[in-house]
Amino acid sequence: MHPALIARALGRALGQLGDPRLMAPLLGAFLAVVLLTAPFAALFVGLAWLIELVTPAQIALPGIGSMAFLGVFTEGLASRAGWGFFTWVTAPLVLATVGLFLERIVEAVERRHYPELGPPRRQGVGEAVLTSLRLLWLTALVSLAAFLVSLVVSWLSPVVFLAANGWLIAREYFETVALRRLSPAQAAALARAEWGTLWAMGALVALGLTVPLVNLIAPVIGAAAFTHLFHSLRRAATSG
Repeated sequence: MHPALIARALGRALGQLGDPRLMAPLLGAFLAVVLLTAPFAALFVGLAWLIELVTPAQIALPGIGSMAFLGVFTEGLASRAGWGFFTWVTAPLVLATVGLFLERIVEAVERRHYPELGPPRRQGVGEAVLTSLRLLWLTALVSLAAFLVSLVVSWLSPVVFLAANGWLIAREYFETVALRRLSPAQAAALARAEWGTLWAMGALVALGLTVPLVNLIAPVIGAAAFTHLFHSLRRAATSG
């Protein structure tokens, strides 16, 4: 684990947030969330109104007495629906949107901070397809497993979310950066050697996805930070 490298990578990523080349993914994430949030909010308000229309304002509970029904029901519904929406819907949506711009983000960071590297390694079509299919399969498998665990043990949902998404983010972002400079075998070897550091960085990005508004910029910062982290880890491995 390399906490200092993680902190430095995040700091350098934050310092480049105003780069015009990073505006496209930020704008895409914002539009995607707005377009999805508006229908969800309308649906929730409509559901609450319908419940209010067909249920009594108060209910009598043995040993408790009369209490406002909607106050209890809608608060519970809002908290669960809000958590579920922002973690299992909004977060993957933002990640998917920013994922379309990952190469552009990495290129912007390397041009500014690592101009001596030159052009990236060319990936063959077969290599790119296999990498994408493997990532898609792992994403579906891990996401399904995490969702099922959250349903069975609801109090573990935050931990499961951070662990699962941290792992997926680390894998996707690291591979995007590493395969520009290393062969698949070399990238896999570096990932195995530094997996704790990569997972910790991924979990921090996933944590940012749980905070409204911050979740719009967290994947962009994460992609830039993973670029810095990869080059630091690669340099350390080479010099060591």
